[in-house]
Amino acid sequence: MSGGYFDRSTYAMREIANTIERDIARALKPKPEKIQEDYWTIYEKDCFGSYHSHKDFMSFGSYEDAESFLLRDKTIVKAEQKYADRRFFDDGVIFQSKKRYMSDVPDDEQIPVLYSIHHCYYDHYPYNADVLELSNETIDAMKEAYRQIRIAEIYATRVDWMMSGDDSEESFRERIKEDLEEFEKEYATKDWTFSDDNDE
Repeated sequence: MSGGYFDRSTYAMREIANTIERDIARALKPKPEKIQEDYWTIYEKDCFGSYHSHKDFMSFGSYEDAESFLLRDKTIVKAEQKYADRRFFDDGVIFQSKKRYMSDVPDDEQIPVLYSIHHCYYDHYPYNADVLELSNETIDAMKEAYRQIRIAEIYATRVDWMMSGDDSEESFRERIKEDLEEFEKEYATKDWTFSDDNDE
C-alpha cells in the first residue's frame, strides 16, 4: 500500500516516537562512575561587569599553590579592605593590581584589576560519556508521549490509506482495531532499555 493523502507526514510521527524511544533507552542505561574534581583556580576581574580566568585557565592543588603563582607577579598585592568589602567575587576579593585598572567602571571611578582564588569542588561524568539523566517521573511521561504518538500514527496511517483509495471504509475500521490491539500488546511488554541504536 502506498498512501500519500497526508504526503507521507506519518513518517515524521514515527521518527518522533523513535527519537523518544532512543532517549528513554539512553536515560535507563547504567551510568559510568563520576569523576571527582577538587582544585583551586584564579579569577581576574578587569572589567566592572564581568570576570574571567586569570591568563589561560589554570588549576592548582591547593590555595597556597595558587597564591604563590599569583604573587610571582610583583605588581599584584593583597587587596585593600575597601575592595574586599564590596564583594566583587562570591569568594571575596583577595588581591589587586598596583598598575592595571578595570574598564567600564561607572562614574569614572578608578578601581584596580582584582583577583580571587576560587575552590572548585564537584563531580561529573566522563566528558566523552553519553549520559542522559532524567527523573523517573519524566521517563514515565515520555513513555506515555511515545504511546500517544504511536497511536496517533496508527490512526493517521490508516486514514491516509483509506483516503488514498488503498483501503475501504470497512477495512479501515477493522485494521484500526487490529493495529491498536497489536500495538497495546507490544507496548505492555516493551523493553525500554533497548532501542535500534543498540544494534551494532
